[in-house]
Amino acid sequence: MKCRYVLLAIGLLLAITACNPQDTTSPASVDVVMSLHVEPEPPAVGESTLVIALEDANGTPVDGAVLQVHANMDHEGMTPVEGQSSDSANGEYRVPLTWTMGGGWNITVTAQLPNNGGEVSETFDLFVEAVSSQSVIHQNSSQNDTP
Repeated sequence: MKCRYVLLAIGLLLAITACNPQDTTSPASVDVVMSLHVEPEPPAVGESTLVIALEDANGTPVDGAVLQVHANMDHEGMTPVEGQSSDSANGEYRVPLTWTMGGGWNITVTAQLPNNGGEVSETFDLFVEAVSSQSVIHQNSSQNDTP
């Protein structure tokens, strides 16, 4: 008998939940466009700056967000690199990062939008050179290539 009451209670809870669906989508997930570029270009091992731009659907820059950056190499065994920024100018946020190794990186940027606008997140793939084009190694090799 108790089993029937338990089953009835579970059924009622499921029915109530089904009648009151909750919207779990972020209102900003389709309203904000995120882009990324790196300075200097191409990125190389060492210091660089990620420049992340946020725009709404009308192309208006979004200022006042809080950005978290999590960068992982595309293979196991390396320590992630992280950064953050809440300072922006004209929708551009600058996040300094130090690349620890050349190769493929996956960069996930998560932005908490201002005025309780929700959260957007995007992952970008990036290749980091092992040696900068400004390096003495490149300068010496180009001098040796000239006749």
